[in-house]
Amino acid sequence: MDTHSRKKRHQTENNADAAGPVPEPRPELTGITWQNESGGSGKCFFLADEKATENFGRLLGTLAADGDVYCLSGDLGAGKTLMSKGVCKAVGVEEEDVVSPTFALMNIYNGKVMEVRHFDLYRLDSPEELADIGFYEYVGGEGVSLIEWGDLFQSELPPEYLQVNLTIVPEGRMVELIPFGLRYEAVSKEVLRHVNAGA
Repeated sequence: MDTHSRKKRHQTENNADAAGPVPEPRPELTGITWQNESGGSGKCFFLADEKATENFGRLLGTLAADGDVYCLSGDLGAGKTLMSKGVCKAVGVEEEDVVSPTFALMNIYNGKVMEVRHFDLYRLDSPEELADIGFYEYVGGEGVSLIEWGDLFQSELPPEYLQVNLTIVPEGRMVELIPFGLRYEAVSKEVLRHVNAGA
C-alpha cells in the first residue's frame, strides 16, 4: 500500500482544568466575502489572496467533526492543498507536517483536536486503486477526511460530504460550497454566518 503516514506525538498540554486541547478560535476572515449571486445550490465566497484561502480552510477546520468528509476540487494551483493546510492547522496539526499527498496518495496527520486523512486522487486511474490505498476504510472514519480531486471518482464518494470547488479568478479565488446531506448544509450555513459576522 502506497500510503504515507505523518503521525506525530504531541506532549499533553498543561491545562489547569485538564480539559485537554481546545479547538482553535475562529480565524481572521479578512479578504473573504460572500457572493450572494450564486445561481446554484451552493454558497459562493471570494477569497482575495493565499492568506484568505488558508483562513477559509481554518474556518472549515474549526467547524469539523469526527467523520466529516471535505472534497476539494479545482484546477492545478487553485488552492486545494493550501485550504487543506488551513483545515489541518485548525485541528492542531503542526504546519511543517502538512504536505501535498500527490505521490504518497494519502497522508495521515495526528492533530491535537482530531486526526486528518488527506487524500490526493489525481494520479489514480480506477476505483480498484482506491481500495489499494485504503480509501474505503479511512474516509468517513475517525477525524476529518480531506479528498483532493475527489470529483475524479464521484461515484465512489460517500453519500454525504461537503464539495469545495475552487476557481482561480483575476483578483483571487472563488470557492463554492455544495453540501450533500443535512450535516453539510449546517456546515455551509455556519461558514456563511461566520463570514457575514466578520464582514
